[in-house]
Amino acid sequence: MKKSRSGQGSRKQAHAGFPTIKIAVLVTLIAAVSFVVFLSGSKSSNAAQKRYRATRAIVVDKQTGQRRMPNQEEIDQAVSNLSELANRPENLPETQSNGGAVVVDLEGGYGGVMLARPTEDGNWETRCVFTVEEGTEFLGLVEENAAE
Repeated sequence: MKKSRSGQGSRKQAHAGFPTIKIAVLVTLIAAVSFVVFLSGSKSSNAAQKRYRATRAIVVDKQTGQRRMPNQEEIDQAVSNLSELANRPENLPETQSNGGAVVVDLEGGYGGVMLARPTEDGNWETRCVFTVEEGTEFLGLVEENAAE
């Protein structure tokens, strides 16, 4: 009988530990897939992306609280995020309602993007923009090859 109890106990432990291991493997797998998708998406968008440089201090340093110029990684990230958020779908499907009005499904697009930049007096200036060009202009980002 003693053997059967320990056998049952070990089965319970193995059975109880199995869901935890399964969840850990599942979470790890999801994280790995998400990371790969993120990297492939950022590589493809960065390849098609124009290169920008900053003309104004738009980053607040976390340690000093002072405004500073963004580094290239921060610029690239801001432009990438702005490009994704200001994306405008094209050739949207149209349908006609019962009353004769044309209904267009915006497919999640056409919302403005709220941006903020620090001012010299420690406040924030905000603006809602609808295009990448409006956003980069507000943030003081210019194409590297563009004439000034």
